[in-house]
Amino acid sequence: MYPVLPFGPITIPTGPLVVLVALTVGLEVAGRYGRRLQLSTDDVWNTGLLWVLVSVIVARLWNVIQFWDVYVTEPWLILSLRPSGFVWGVGLPVGIVAAYLYWWRRALSPLLMSVALAGGTIATAALVEVGAFLTGSVLGLPSTLLWALPYYGVMRHPVALYYAIGLVLLAWGGWFVVSRMAPGRLLLCWMLGVGLLFLWLGAYEEGNRTVISLRTNQLLGLLVALVACLGLARRPAKEVALTLPEPIVTEPEPSG
Repeated sequence: MYPVLPFGPITIPTGPLVVLVALTVGLEVAGRYGRRLQLSTDDVWNTGLLWVLVSVIVARLWNVIQFWDVYVTEPWLILSLRPSGFVWGVGLPVGIVAAYLYWWRRALSPLLMSVALAGGTIATAALVEVGAFLTGSVLGLPSTLLWALPYYGVMRHPVALYYAIGLVLLAWGGWFVVSRMAPGRLLLCWMLGVGLLFLWLGAYEEGNRTVISLRTNQLLGLLVALVACLGLARRPAKEVALTLPEPIVTEPEPSG
């Protein structure tokens, strides 16, 4: 495990570094999806950056408000970027609202923008899982399989790598069908894939089980997969896919 990465005389925490790299790669992937959907790359990047910045700021401020009694005596802690110092359950929805307002102001298609950003989000999540593998923040169950890796002196499933590989396959698969499949159907297929991935791989994580012997992320994965199945069943069997405009070819006028 590599909780820190040495760079000469300094060491950098692995987790925050991987998150920064993951966000950059995710925005690039979203921009490339946007181009395939005939969207402006600038609009995709601006939306992604707005979503991230608003989510981070609101999540941090909400934590400060909740524990104001602590921060008022030690105000320098407000600048701390500890992962536990963010309330993502509040920050992320507010970030989504900010992104939607940007789409409304720019008269952009929410569906197409959602597809582009979903592709980038899946790529970001894959790299974040690689960071979880490097830091050992996600532990798998003990295993005797050939690909089991040592964590804290015990051979375990590298479950974070399982997640990363599955998410990469989803983002990669979407790249080949994004211009041939209806955007709404692609979103639902991604939801189904992510839901099944967490339902399946959550069984290899170590930790306390909740309802019916499932972990919380397994229950969420099951719920997402069921919603996606319901949405796919309700959509028409033949749905119009996004078609790219054909190039205009002008015939030369006959001389004479």
